[in-house]
Amino acid sequence: MFDLGWSELLVIGIVALIVIGPKDLPGMFRQLGKYTAKIRRMARDFQRAMEDAADEAGVKETASSLKKMTSAKEMGLDAVKDAAKGWDPT
Repeated sequence: MFDLGWSELLVIGIVALIVIGPKDLPGMFRQLGKYTAKIRRMARDFQRAMEDAADEAGVKETASSLKKMTSAKEMGLDAVKDAAKGWDPT
């Protein structure tokens, strides 16, 4: 998410240990975990609400029909079907 490596996390942990102190550090990490979980839950709910709104509006059906109409494969098959309709084997 923030593209932090192990070395950066180690430096952040050491600085937190020095600034906050070893006594309050577990409580601070617990609070940080709670806030992170709350933010993730809110993001998941927001994403789910947006997907539900898109489903209600018919965005997926419109997108799939648009892809089908512009698909080279489908366009080629339609051309072959049209040519086969007009073909007379005799």
